Amino acid sequence: MIDRDVFGPGDTGDYGVALRGGRVVFGVAQGSQEFDLCGTTVVTDGAWHHIALTRATNGQMRIYVDGQRDASGNGPSGDVAYREGRATQYANDPYLVLGAEKHDFGPEYPSFSGWMDELRISTEVRYSDTFTVPAGPWSSDASTVGLYHFDAGSGTQVADSAGATGGPSDGVLRVGGAPGGPQGPIWSSDTPWNTVAPTVTPQASATPVRTPDFDHRLYLVLL
Repeated sequence: MIDRDVFGPGDTGDYGVALRGGRVVFGVAQGSQEFDLCGTTVVTDGAWHHIALTRATNGQMRIYVDGQRDASGNGPSGDVAYREGRATQYANDPYLVLGAEKHDFGPEYPSFSGWMDELRISTEVRYSDTFTVPAGPWSSDASTVGLYHFDAGSGTQVADSAGATGGPSDGVLRVGGAPGGPQGPIWSSDTPWNTVAPTVTPQASATPVRTPDFDHRLYLVLL
């Protein structure tokens, strides 16, 4: 679902979010230390779900599903931001990739099959207890460094509306798929607040930022 991997061992750290058995898994690594936090709630039921992931620099990690704490644990502490200027031979290495394993490493890392909307990335831990999920799209604030509404409906630009210093961090939607098979990702008018009939499931390929139209419906907050 979300891949901010760096190819190879070590470095300052990386993280990712995936589904396993229909449950959310949030993983963080720094150097030789790794920790995967596994949720308990099945979210692959065809309905929209609000997913919030939080991590503090002391290593505390939490998963929230629809405003309820689903899992918590302690992973590696310290900064896991991508190290600017890092030498790499892999074109996707510096990017945050949505919907696929960022290096297209092989079929053992299948692409996300689901719908995604309203991705917010923040510099603070916004949730520490049960909360009420939003009734509409988010607005940016001083702690927002990435905000993707996925509302373009056409084209390949995935706009960042956070307004953060140094931005915007716009993404690119890249379409792929097996020869003769469905192509994806694709845009959809379905949102957590306006549900329409799903379309045919496409196959996704790695891209810095994308909005796929698939079977599972999630909108996410990354903090």
